[in-house]
Amino acid sequence: MSAQALQATLPLLPVFPNVGRPDPCGSALRQRAGVEYFGLSVKEILNRSTSPKMPFTWTINPYRGCEFGCTYCYARYTHGFFDLGKWEDFERKIFVKEGGAEALERRLRRAALHGQPIAIGTATDPYQPAEHHHGVTRSLLEVFSRVEGLDLSITTKSPLILRDLDLLTELDARHSVSVHVSITTIDAALARRLEPQAPDPRARLRTVERLASEGISTSVFCMPLLPGIHTEEVLAPLVGAAREAGATDVVGGALYLRPAARARFMPWLEEEFPNLVPLYRRLYGRGDYLSAAEQENLKFPLRRLLLENGFPQARAGRG
Repeated sequence: MSAQALQATLPLLPVFPNVGRPDPCGSALRQRAGVEYFGLSVKEILNRSTSPKMPFTWTINPYRGCEFGCTYCYARYTHGFFDLGKWEDFERKIFVKEGGAEALERRLRRAALHGQPIAIGTATDPYQPAEHHHGVTRSLLEVFSRVEGLDLSITTKSPLILRDLDLLTELDARHSVSVHVSITTIDAALARRLEPQAPDPRARLRTVERLASEGISTSVFCMPLLPGIHTEEVLAPLVGAAREAGATDVVGGALYLRPAARARFMPWLEEEFPNLVPLYRRLYGRGDYLSAAEQENLKFPLRRLLLENGFPQARAGRG
């Protein structure tokens, strides 16, 4: 289905008076189980990454806000740009980027992006439940299928990505394509505490296996690593399962606690893991990041487990 045909099947989205900046008091496009969806008209869908630490040049987030409600999500601060300061707003008020496919098509006609990595889903999940209804992510992939020679990556927690397996295999023949499936644990009970609305981790592992079986480069993102929670006992089953599923890598990175994320995470920690509260107050008492030494301590068990499970040594160093 073409991007134009897909757009024709979707309900019309309301256009807010200020293009690119919605009125958070405006009428919702629709509602689902306490979640409200709003249209967000955009003129650009590609955003240039400004951080030299990031392995990509451009980012695309088809939605703003994320329904999965992960307790640790660093991107909650982005709703503050819309004057939506409550942590609940990030997972209950979802903005659907209207006109994204058209904006992408215009951009690809204007500029050659060969060799410049484009990452889809860096702040919010491109296959969250909103995608079932609105299909923004698929419409963007259809645009990419009409060009060649790009470096594309997708990060998601959702098996819904398998709906687009036809497009992904087509894109993999035209571009360099990789998929990163986010799995922080394969313990279903722990996952439900950390990521209340996200898909079951075993379903995500099956997604890794299916993508890898189709020849698509697929890694597991164990992000963020949480001090005191991501012990070796938690990490070992995940790394082993990722290897069995055919993942090319398991990548971990330490928790990042900006104020908006802290407002959600710390009350959750006090309720779920009260014994860890003093540790987090010490580690994050002076800033949003762990110190370099604490990051190394946190990552060391993952590095060792990667080597033990046969993951390439050069890649394991990134864990």
